[in-house]
This record gives sequence, structure tokens and C-alpha cells, in this order.
Amino acid sequence: HTRGAAVLALQVTVLLASAARGAVAQDVAALGQALGQCRGELEGCFNAEATCRASCTRPTKSSDQVPGDHRAPPWPEGYGNLLRFPFDLSDMKALKDYARELWQPDGTAATLPDGRNERGFEKRAGMRCTSEMVSVHPVGGAGERWSKQLWAEAQAWCLGQANCSGIMLYIGKHTMNCHYWCARPQFCSGPIVGDAAMEPSLEWNLFVRSA
Repeated sequence: HTRGAAVLALQVTVLLASAARGAVAQDVAALGQALGQCRGELEGCFNAEATCRASCTRPTKSSDQVPGDHRAPPWPEGYGNLLRFPFDLSDMKALKDYARELWQPDGTAATLPDGRNERGFEKRAGMRCTSEMVSVHPVGGAGERWSKQLWAEAQAWCLGQANCSGIMLYIGKHTMNCHYWCARPQFCSGPIVGDAAMEPSLEWNLFVRSA
């Protein structure tokens, strides 16, 4: 009798174990099915996001783009022409000369007309006096810009000095020399009569004060 009870208990244990394994298998299957469904939904979200980004009209941040990104905006019209030399001048010296002309609203000393002006100064193109007032520069200064006002002040100063006989203005093209002399007239102290009182110069014009 005792032996029969033991066999019955063993059979019950085996049945319970089988039932437990079946329940676990069912749980695992259900979990796998739920996980697969979740992965499918997540992939759908990713696809929807990509579609939304591709169709979005708002400019994409540059940090989100890579070279060749189809979302990058097109190059602006005429982009290839932006890096050309200004005014189509590749020679820097020619470009500086052109810029000097552009940024001289009152012209330069070289543009002053020939002949005698209204204040009695007569132009002698390409000449300097031999009686320069050395280190006398009461008007203008290095690095300043030529102007009509500066020319008027130079004439007024010369007319106010009994020994001032003329004014010399730099008209050269050398950049460094122009920096120092284009807006700093030089003055003459001796009588300017005859060729001996003058000397030729390609970079200066002389304006002789009338007696």
C-alpha cells in the first residue's frame, strides 16, 4: 500500500512539472510575440521620422548634414563668381592704384588743373624748387588723405609767409612714398626765377606763387 502511494505521488509530481514547463513555454512564446510586435512598431516610427525629415521644408541644421546630403540647400546664384579678383584686376599694384582713385573724393594733387589758379599759384608740372623748406610741414601729415581743404590750407599758409615762394605736391605712384607725402605739401623759400631755381621730377608738381 505504501509503495502504491509513492508511485502515485511521483506521477503527480511529473504531471505538475510538465504543466509548469508548458506554462513557461507559453509565456516565452507570448513574450517573443510581444517583443516582435514592439520591434515592428519601433521600425515604423523610424521610417516615419525619416519620411518627415525628408519632406520637411525647414532648413536642416548644418551639423545634421554630411557631404553630399540631398537636404543641403543649393548653391546661391553666381556663387562661382564670388572669388574673382575685384574689378577683374589680378595685379595688386594696379588694384591699389585703382582703389586710390576710387577713394579720393576730391581727386589727387595730380588732378589739379594747369595754369594759374584763383589764388595766384601757377602750376609747373614735373618740377621741384631747389629751395625747399626742409622739415617744415605745417599742413597735412603722413597717412592722411588728400583733399581740397588741405590744398586750400597749404595755399593760405604759404600766402601768410613772406618768404614762401611756392608749394610742391607729390603726384607719384609709389605706395610708401604716397603714404608719407600725398597729403603733406613741401614749401619753397627762395625766389623761383629761371631754370636754376627748379629741377625736374617725375613725382612732384610745383606751384609757384606769383610776385
